Amino acid sequence: MNLRLLLIYTALTATFFPVLSWYWHRLGDGSGESFGLIPLTLAVTLSLRNRHRSSPRLAEFSLVIYALSFLFLPPLLRSVPALCTLAFLSGIHRQAGQIGLLFLSLPLQASLDFFLAYPFRIITAEGAQLILKLIGYPVQRLGVQLSHGSHIVSVDPPCSGLQMLWATALLTAILAALFHLNYRRTLQLSFIALALCLLANTLRATFLFFPESGLIELPEFLHEGIGLLFFSLAGLTLCYLARLFQHPISVQPLRTQKLSSTRFLSLACAASLINFIPARSETSPSSASIPSPLTYQGRPLEEIPLSPHEASFAHNFPGQLKVYRVGHDTLITRHITRASRMLHPSYHCLKAEGFTITHSQIEKDELGRPVLRYRATRAHEMFLVSEKIYSTHSDRQWTEVSAWYWHALFHPNSGPWKAETLMTPIHHEKTR
Repeated sequence: MNLRLLLIYTALTATFFPVLSWYWHRLGDGSGESFGLIPLTLAVTLSLRNRHRSSPRLAEFSLVIYALSFLFLPPLLRSVPALCTLAFLSGIHRQAGQIGLLFLSLPLQASLDFFLAYPFRIITAEGAQLILKLIGYPVQRLGVQLSHGSHIVSVDPPCSGLQMLWATALLTAILAALFHLNYRRTLQLSFIALALCLLANTLRATFLFFPESGLIELPEFLHEGIGLLFFSLAGLTLCYLARLFQHPISVQPLRTQKLSSTRFLSLACAASLINFIPARSETSPSSASIPSPLTYQGRPLEEIPLSPHEASFAHNFPGQLKVYRVGHDTLITRHITRASRMLHPSYHCLKAEGFTITHSQIEKDELGRPVLRYRATRAHEMFLVSEKIYSTHSDRQWTEVSAWYWHALFHPNSGPWKAETLMTPIHHEKTR
């Protein structure tokens, strides 16, 4: 590697340092985003085995886009032109499968869960309802739940359907890379993969309706096994189609273009100066102070001062964040005034702190309102977590952030809203 090329990659490292730092933090925050290392490793390995011509002009263009986007885009979207710059320099962009693997290495799962969880579960529930009615069961869909007589079955625990979607996308990208599919064939295979994923998840929800509603009894391990079975069938179908779509490999001499041009080095050095621009501070709209309640479900409340991290988060939160002690329990309340990505699902925050989430289901609270309950376990700590969101001016209520977000986005005047998360130590659960 000559000196000028080394200077180019040094300048790019300095330019992309904020994104690299954010990416490293997301990989290690315990929320499961470390799975992105799998497609990243595959993309790098395949690019080293099958080298392709670089495109310095396109790399320059994407570098300019990155520099401009630094001022107004969040890190996840900012990382897209950064990845494109590296792809154009390495030649990865000439293989659709490899570029797909590169983008799947981004920490996407939490964002997919936030924006797509509710629409994905709605489609799954609607499909399961249709199949069950066709085979003679008068099932009604209630949001993302299926009602049959006195039994109400929730469709999918949090993230499960989207985990299947991410795994399907990863398999599609791997197949496109291995069979050297062009962009058109890869796009066709991706649409088929999406359809197969929706079908597999719908069939999974349909079959699990029977044990979940008490109509039949199945061992616990078969609940996961049924999902794996349908995913495997969808995967085998994709493998067969990818082989049919296989593009004949045309061996061409590797023609490299100069990457060590003075113009690109100057551009990379200039772009690195964006790190000295002060970060844009987003302040939440001013809102009247919300008085603290004195009791919760008949028990006295004691407000707990926010930690420095919570106080920093609350500063930009579009509403108000408070934490209380309720006997042995901890209550977290978030009043929010508009649709915002900052209303995170509590299980995302708990997973980031090292907790394992299990036994997720929708139940009724003391007032008969639906509430999402699950167990959060870390070392010797175990909590029963209850989570719900409701409008402070109507009877609308939600058990998941994704469903609330889409409602708040299209009905901004139906707020404000309140999200409540109650954490009960398991060893105190029976004493209540």
